[in-house]
Amino acid sequence: MSELDAQLKQRQKSSLLPLLIASCLALLSVAAIVIYLFIAKGHAIKVLPVEAQEQAQVEIAAGFGLVTDELVYRFASDVKIKVSSATYFSQELVLTDTSPAAVTVELKPRPGTLAGKVTQPYGEHTLWVVDGRLLAKGVSISEPLSEGEYRLSIENPYYQNQQQALVMARAQTTEISPELAPISGGLELTSIPNGAEVYINGKSLGKTPLEHTLPGGSYALELHKPGYEPSIEQVEITEQFPIVSRQYQLKPEQAYLEITLEPEGGSLFIDGQKVAPGRVAVDANTMHRVRYDKPGYYSFNSKVILPPKEQKFYAITLKPEQGKVSVRSNVEAEVYINGQLRGKTPLTKILPAIGHEIKVSKPGYRTVVKTLTPSAKHASTVDITLLTEFDARRQEGRPLFVSTLGMELQQFKMTPFTLGSPANEVGRQRNEFQVQVDFTRPIWVAKHEVTEAQFHAFDKQAPKSQLPVTNISWLAAVQYCNWLSEQEALEPYYRIVNNQFAGINKKARGYRLLSEAEWEWLAKKAKRARATKYVWGDSERVPKEVGNFADASLKGKQAFYLADYQDNHAGKAPVGSYRADKAGLYDLAGNVSEWVFDVSSYVTPDLTRVHKDYLGPGGGGNHIAKGGNYQAGRLQDLRAARKIIADGPSETIGFRIARYER
Repeated sequence: MSELDAQLKQRQKSSLLPLLIASCLALLSVAAIVIYLFIAKGHAIKVLPVEAQEQAQVEIAAGFGLVTDELVYRFASDVKIKVSSATYFSQELVLTDTSPAAVTVELKPRPGTLAGKVTQPYGEHTLWVVDGRLLAKGVSISEPLSEGEYRLSIENPYYQNQQQALVMARAQTTEISPELAPISGGLELTSIPNGAEVYINGKSLGKTPLEHTLPGGSYALELHKPGYEPSIEQVEITEQFPIVSRQYQLKPEQAYLEITLEPEGGSLFIDGQKVAPGRVAVDANTMHRVRYDKPGYYSFNSKVILPPKEQKFYAITLKPEQGKVSVRSNVEAEVYINGQLRGKTPLTKILPAIGHEIKVSKPGYRTVVKTLTPSAKHASTVDITLLTEFDARRQEGRPLFVSTLGMELQQFKMTPFTLGSPANEVGRQRNEFQVQVDFTRPIWVAKHEVTEAQFHAFDKQAPKSQLPVTNISWLAAVQYCNWLSEQEALEPYYRIVNNQFAGINKKARGYRLLSEAEWEWLAKKAKRARATKYVWGDSERVPKEVGNFADASLKGKQAFYLADYQDNHAGKAPVGSYRADKAGLYDLAGNVSEWVFDVSSYVTPDLTRVHKDYLGPGGGGNHIAKGGNYQAGRLQDLRAARKIIADGPSETIGFRIARYER
């Protein structure tokens, strides 16, 4: 083969290679299109609003996909796309298998920017208000505003308000340069005295009275007049208050007092006005009165006149003041001054002339507290009337405790009479000695016998009825009396130690039993011209409804009874069931007999003298009871002089209470 033939064959091979490559690429493209058509998924993208569609762009932000016109193709995976348009905010979203074939994307427009600045003085006070909403305060504004039409108001207290229409475009800056017009205002000034030189920002405008026009603004205003302190003020002329009107009371030139106090804590006055110590300004060339007061000390008083700007030092030292105080009381009592025991009344002390608390107290009496301030000019006397707690409560109008139990007491002032019975009295017993007695103290006596309900308040085992309480010992009766005394803050009459009777306190006003002498006086003499044998008088016939005795209903039930008497009660009757006697007392003649203080004795007492507040012969005998009862069926048992000797509780014995008035 010739060399020429070899070259030709080589050229043929070289020209076939590009054809082969092109053929292969074409086959690959066809294969890719086939794969794309079967594997890829497309999404149509619609951009809103319409104005954004013209310049909208869609691009793949992440993932494997293809964008053609308004279609996005993705290949077997999620694709993130970015949609953008001029003057709008871009938006990203992810396309997935669940995304629809048609996807709508709505872009939000970019706002415009309002930019402005004022160049006039006081620009820092400017308010930039759009449609009634404050956007900014200060010399300038640079704020975003959405596309649209607005009403802009520029406000400054020293300038006229300026308003203008405003049109904002998307993503554009709108610049404004407002020129604010100052308001017109002025000054109206007077002074007392007139003729003061007026300065504004250091420049003289003339003398008061003065009227002067000024534009809006803030000004340093000063008034000066020889012999007076300058008056300096910062004033403002604003749209709201364009006129500054003032009347100045010029203050004379000042001098100074430098004041120290010993002791401190008092009240310092200059010309009647209270001031604090230290440096005090006063009018020059004027007389001033200086006074310093402190309780317990003599006052300091002085007068002073100072030339302008002069300073005077005052070192004020007060001298202590004391006064004489006397404390007196109706009974001897302890005196406490400011909490310290200082002695007993009557008491005289020299005390500082300050307020003192004086307390006067005595056991059994209501403490009295008073305050006073002694004076060196005169002696002070404190007169105290101490009342027992009982009397203090009565003075306050508080009810007696016994009143809350339903007890009613009556007062008696007893007169001299003869206790016992004459030798010829039918039924007389040999222990009914005729003893002359007298009484030194008024007493209060219960109108009724103590009921079971009233005793129940003391002993819860007692019933709660209006029948007289019985079957109680003499000791239980006096313990009840002491209990009543304690409820009313009265000193107990009886001394009880270890549940045993240990004596009496004769001076006490506490509740107690009647003595036999008192009981007989009430039964024989009270409200009567002369002493009688029975509670109802001397008649040997029992009057109707006079009391509860053993009446005809007990015939055959007991040995003695009153055949011609009917009282409608076979046993105890509620207290007060029968009419009161002449003294106003109930059931003294009957119902139940009543414990008295005395004990039985057959020893003859001294019959030659009058016994004051007689309590019987004493000794260790049994206590006695007085008065008839619902089992008494003989007249001799109803005599007021009869003594019932009892050795313990009885169903026919109760009691009534009494106490001394003072």
